[in-house]
Formats: sequence, C-alpha cells, structure tokens
Amino acid sequence: MAIGTSSAYGPSCMYDGPDDFPSGPLHDPVLATAQDRPNTATIPALTDPSADHVDPQVAERRADVEEKHERVVRFLDERGLDAVVLTRADSVAWFTSGGDLSSDLGGDHASVMIFINRNSRAVLADNVQSARVFEEELAGLGFQLKERPWYEDPISVVAELAHNRKVVTDNGVRGLPNDAPSLQSLRLTLSKRERQLMRELGRSLTLAVEATCRNFNPGENEAEIAGHLAHRLFREGVVPLDIRVAGDDRLERFRQPTFKAAPIRHRATIAATGRRHGLCASLTRTVAFGPIDETVRKDHYLASMVAATYIYFSRPGERIGDVYRRARRIYEKYGRPDEWMLDYQGFITGHHPRTRVLKPQDDFLLEAEMAVRWGPSVGACSVEDTIVVDARGGYEVVTEAQNWPKVGVQVKGYALPRPSILVR
Repeated sequence: MAIGTSSAYGPSCMYDGPDDFPSGPLHDPVLATAQDRPNTATIPALTDPSADHVDPQVAERRADVEEKHERVVRFLDERGLDAVVLTRADSVAWFTSGGDLSSDLGGDHASVMIFINRNSRAVLADNVQSARVFEEELAGLGFQLKERPWYEDPISVVAELAHNRKVVTDNGVRGLPNDAPSLQSLRLTLSKRERQLMRELGRSLTLAVEATCRNFNPGENEAEIAGHLAHRLFREGVVPLDIRVAGDDRLERFRQPTFKAAPIRHRATIAATGRRHGLCASLTRTVAFGPIDETVRKDHYLASMVAATYIYFSRPGERIGDVYRRARRIYEKYGRPDEWMLDYQGFITGHHPRTRVLKPQDDFLLEAEMAVRWGPSVGACSVEDTIVVDARGGYEVVTEAQNWPKVGVQVKGYALPRPSILVR
C-alpha cells in the first residue's frame, strides 16, 4: 500500500513498487526543489589563465594570498627560519586562497607541495598536475613552478630547496622538522575574503540540509537520505566531508552515528559538514513525521539552550573553559549535569572540520574571525551550527536556519532563537 504525506511545503508520495509509479517522467525530489538553492552562483568558477591579476576576482584572490604570505614571513622572522613547506590539503587550500588541490576527495594530503620563503612562493608539482594547477587553480596568483617528472621522487625537490636552510613543514617531509601546530595557528583567523566565502558556504550548506529534511519520505532509509543530501551538495560545488543521518532514537544510543540501511519511521536527525573554497562548515537539523514526544521536545529545547549559551559567549578574548562553565550550568539547572560528557561539544573549524577540539578546561582564547562549530546533544536530540567570532564583540551564525521553524531562547535577556524540530 502506498504511503502519502503532506506538509506546508506541499504533498509528497512514496510508492511500493514499479507498478505504483504514475505515467510520465519520474519525480526526482532533489531536482524538484530548485527554490531551496541559493539565488547566486556558488560553484567555484574556473580561473582564466590569460586574465592574470588585472581581473577583479583574480586580484581579490591574489591580495588574499599576499596576506597569507605576509603571515608566513612574520612566522619565519619570529622563529629565525628560512622557509616552510606545506603538504597538507588544508594548509595548501588556505595559502592558495581556496585552491582545489587535495590529492583525493576530502583527503588530508595535497596533490602538490608549496615552498615559501620571504621573497617567493613555489609550487612543487609533477608534470601530470602542473598544467591543471596553474591553469585552473593558481593562474595570476604569483606562484612559481618547480616541476618534476611524475616518476621521480618528489622529496628530492624538497631536499634540494631545503639544503643548508632552516625549514619546517606541516607534515615532517624528508625528516624536516614538523611544526604543524604552529603553522596551523597561522590560519585560525579568517581573512576578509574567507569571511565572505564562509558566509556563502554556510547558506548553501544550510539550504541543502533543510531541503533534504523537507523532501524525503517516511520509510526511506538513512543511506538514501544521505544520498539525497550529497547530491544537493555536489550540485552547489560543496564537497560533503561528513554526512550523518540518525533515524528515530538511534542518536541517543550513538551520539556520532553514521548512516545505515535503517528506515526512518518517525524522526530523523541530519548532520553535514561541507567544504568549498577550502573552508568547512557544519550544521544539524531534525525533522519529525507527526506529533513530537514530550521527552524529545524537552531534550531538544535543553540542547537548544546550551547551544545558544555556547554561541552567545563565543566572543573575542573569551576563554573556552569559561564558555564551558556557563553552558554546564544550563545542563545542571535542568537535571542533566553529566550530559555534556556523552558527546563532543564544539570545535574550532575553518580549513579543517575539526581544527581543534574544545574541552572544558581549555585555556584557549577565542579571537575575532575564528570559526567555531558548537553541537551539544541531549538524549536523542542534537543542535549544531557554525559561527564566526566577530571583531565587534559578537558573532555571526553562518548556518542560520533559513525556511525553518525556530524555538525561542534567551541568554542574558538577549533573544537567540535556535532551529526547532520541523514537523511534517
């Protein structure tokens, strides 16, 4: 027997088998929700290699690369070094202002290496990669090329450039000192261009997750829903680094679930982390079919209050341990003092989904232009969004709910509504 559902967003249907399909084109709920897409182009455009830095978009990227180069030069001066070598995909994406240079989808290793000293920046690439890299990713950005045949040892080039020089790397290449933490600190704060790209990424990611929640049918399994979401993200040029779909109460048993073949009956929580232009953002949304159990409603509200507290106190100069202390008071006030121990609460993000795990006794200080993802969970409910700490003393929620219900939450008398559970 076919199951039919309807909501404020229009009717949806599910069919038992091929004989139940109506005549005519097959309905594709992903393609049929174009209104859920951003109204501006979001897929990274190809760089015109002939435009060089006179093109406004190329000039903007080049200025961003120059800013990154200045950060590296200050790093070299402070530590008495001659050069750095970047090999990680997140490091290379950061320095190239969003170059798509990972060796595989979502991988940690870059397909090229970058050698940076005070006066120049060189891409170390084999002959297979070099043409694409310079025509599609780095045209007009002021990089030199150090090319080798693909069958020769890439480390020999690094050894040649590092000979008799004080060089550190982000991955310990060729036995050179590995100073990944210090190099990582150079990219904790977003540049002006990255701030705007993060804003655009957050909106694209949010629209894709929320559209997925509105357009799947009860009875579909978690893997099918993950596929719908991945389709939407790829369509917008967003690489899905992590997709989690938890049906019904599975989230209560496993706070970081993957997607399985389990069918969705009453409720689903969908979480996603996406990357575009080298930047990462994350969010979580929950959708229910029919009335919400009172226990679930209360747990979701508590998770929302905790999330709002984390967000509200994510300000420049705030110590992470102090932010945790305030959030834990909310857990304690509602009789769930140990709930925070059952799941990660937050991460510094940006060029990596989990640049730094944020812990209760952390002395780490938040700075302006840092990206943070807060995702507390209570019982079978999780509430997660990505923010950027603002230099004016506040924050920006870059994954702010779009066409989505919200629950009213106040922190210190300030209204900070959080995403509610969508009931279909």
